[in-house]
Amino acid sequence: MIFNKFRNLEETLNYNDFYWTNLAVNNNKKEAIMFDYNLLGIGFRYNDIRNVCSSLSEEAGKVFIEEYGVINENEKIIDDGISPLVTLIFAYIRSKFPNWAKESLATIYNGELEKAIEKILDLN
Repeated sequence: MIFNKFRNLEETLNYNDFYWTNLAVNNNKKEAIMFDYNLLGIGFRYNDIRNVCSSLSEEAGKVFIEEYGVINENEKIIDDGISPLVTLIFAYIRSKFPNWAKESLATIYNGELEKAIEKILDLN
């Protein structure tokens, strides 16, 4: 049922690894390039928007979204439920549970994940 909700969303090339250490900025600070493409893949635009915002302060994230423009709300709703699941899958295949996945694990216990999945199922 959840996968049926994805069918009407447009896929695009995703960088999937936005972090300041993967960014080279020209001395004039007017040009930049991303590198380290090992996580490059196909996904929804909001996947990369979330990845960018996760490494920014709350204020910087708001500015980024304002400058980015219109965000597909259905993509955000789907990402809010699927992203923690994907994070947990990658976390549990490791020999030791990583700190970066603890927030996703907490969404199970505090009910946020269940609510996010319900929102996905409620999409038209």
